[in-house]
Amino acid sequence: MTKLTQLNRGEILRYLGWKGSQIPPSLEETLQRCMQEALEAAAPAFFFLRSPVRHTPQGELLERFPLLLPGKDIAAHLAHSQEAFLLCATIGLPIERLIRTRLLTAPEEGVILDACATQAIEQTADLAESEVEALCRAEGHGITWRYSPGYGDLPLAVQGDLIRLTDAPRKIGLSVNDSLLMTPGKSVTAILGVTPLPQGSAQKERSDKCSRCPNREQCAFRKRGTTC
Repeated sequence: MTKLTQLNRGEILRYLGWKGSQIPPSLEETLQRCMQEALEAAAPAFFFLRSPVRHTPQGELLERFPLLLPGKDIAAHLAHSQEAFLLCATIGLPIERLIRTRLLTAPEEGVILDACATQAIEQTADLAESEVEALCRAEGHGITWRYSPGYGDLPLAVQGDLIRLTDAPRKIGLSVNDSLLMTPGKSVTAILGVTPLPQGSAQKERSDKCSRCPNREQCAFRKRGTTC
């Protein structure tokens, strides 16, 4: 369990689709208030588990669990990895309850709070990834970028198995329903490969993920000249 002390205002405005250089003082006041409320309501939690990877004709097998990851895209993602980490992160249910209530009572604030929560879970996942990277760097290894179920041709159905096999419901209260939606919704699961590449090469691979994204042509962030 950790606690976020600040949120990235620029990222929140990006999630909101704000294109101007300045916002009206009244809106800035609302934004700052919502950011503070989001920080107080968020309950960030994460964990990660390491597993050997066996490359099989049926997919990438994380032997510790065991969890089979089918698809050509995840195979390419883990092509240079003999080990991988499963990462689970969430910011909890209270902030989602706050968003739902505010969408009914003050819709503008509800939308801003939702963007704040999105930035908060990304920041939480980044903190978890930083710990994985530091651990691997100490061993002379790099890591790939975060690859989540539902990305490329990795089935979203893997989500349920990943959450169940890592005991995420008990560890951080993260579960998945029959529609494969996570609860809390502001949560992240991901696979990170351990690579023999130097850190700089691993960083380049993570930063180049847009070129391999199957949603590249429809991406709203890319059309605005940014990334997710």
